[in-house]
Amino acid sequence: MKIKAVYTIFLFVALLILYVLSAAFTNFLKTEESVTAKLVTKETVFKAGNEIQLTFELNAQVFTELLLHYSYGTVLISSDLLDKPKFSIPEFIVNKKGMVSYTLFYESKNIYQSQFFIEANTTTPVQLESYIGPPSIIAGGNDYTMHVVVPTDTYDNPLPDSTAVILKHQFLDIVNERQVSSKDMLGWEQIFSYEESGQLLLSSQVKETYSKEHAIKVFPAFPEDFTISYMRKHRYADGNQVINFKTSIVNDQYGNSISDGTMVNFIVKNSSGKLLHTQGTIINGSAVAKMLHPDHEDTWEVKAYVYGMGESDKLSLSFAKVLEDFDVNFGKGNREIIVGPLKSFMGQLIPDGAMVKLDIYRGNKKIETKSESSSRGMVRFLLEEGFFGAGNYSFKIGSMGVHKEYDNIVIQ
Repeated sequence: MKIKAVYTIFLFVALLILYVLSAAFTNFLKTEESVTAKLVTKETVFKAGNEIQLTFELNAQVFTELLLHYSYGTVLISSDLLDKPKFSIPEFIVNKKGMVSYTLFYESKNIYQSQFFIEANTTTPVQLESYIGPPSIIAGGNDYTMHVVVPTDTYDNPLPDSTAVILKHQFLDIVNERQVSSKDMLGWEQIFSYEESGQLLLSSQVKETYSKEHAIKVFPAFPEDFTISYMRKHRYADGNQVINFKTSIVNDQYGNSISDGTMVNFIVKNSSGKLLHTQGTIINGSAVAKMLHPDHEDTWEVKAYVYGMGESDKLSLSFAKVLEDFDVNFGKGNREIIVGPLKSFMGQLIPDGAMVKLDIYRGNKKIETKSESSSRGMVRFLLEEGFFGAGNYSFKIGSMGVHKEYDNIVIQ
């Protein structure tokens, strides 16, 4: 009898536990299936920077979470309340214009889904972002720069389309003002160059906010053809004096002087057809280049170019022979050759540095060339024994267009 009673009590307890667990599980399933949510917040459009709260009503006291998806990513936030959860939208979302989608979750189940919009806050001070480019243009009216303005609120959100944007520019005596309506976040204008060169100043205004001043450089157009002239101390080919070449004022087709720093190349063609080159940069509209006189009688044809753009007329000039003759003396067994004195056009000694060239031949074959520069009108050549053995040699000596030949010179 005692065993039967114990068994009966054990069976009763087991049935009771089973009944409680069954009731709890049934209630859990019922709660999960029947949880619904209703949005209490009525607004769907908010101003950037203003506080945003989403409040819901639930038919059961359960823990919920709100998943927010916006232009910068996705965020999950929670509420401490159960039956009437309230979610405060984070500041980094509230401050940015755009659409925010949200989903209310209970136990990973979507129980409510919708969206709201954040628009630019037009009540805050306006901020201006200005973009200018290119920073330099060509005069003449065919080239232009763009003036682009993006008006934003304090939170850097572009203001709505059709916001009035005033664009201004000043050039010389011209002051121009134009009002445009923003579209797709920005207001813009194309500003074409004028015929004159100079500096173009730009500014903009939205409501009571003004931009800073921007400057665009208007450069002259391509240069027109020009003329050149020269200046020299004398006409003698002494290889010492400097001749100056100078351009006329180089202008574009609108009369603007070409920009300082523009390179002008001077090409010189001598009487033997060789090309010499010098260059200068334009300063105050013209360029100056320098070149040494030739060291022998010569005729030059000179022309200047701004490559790919303008060119000058052709200039011809000649240089007279400065040296008529010179003496040559042999000594020390003909191993020492002294050339000079070298005299210039007034009988004065040639300035130091005049080049004298000695070509050495043996058996009709040139074996070496020596070059020396003059000092006090004289040049000395020395034929070393270790390099030039005894025997017959021929020499050709030249300086400043004068040439002399000496055959069958016996070196001891």
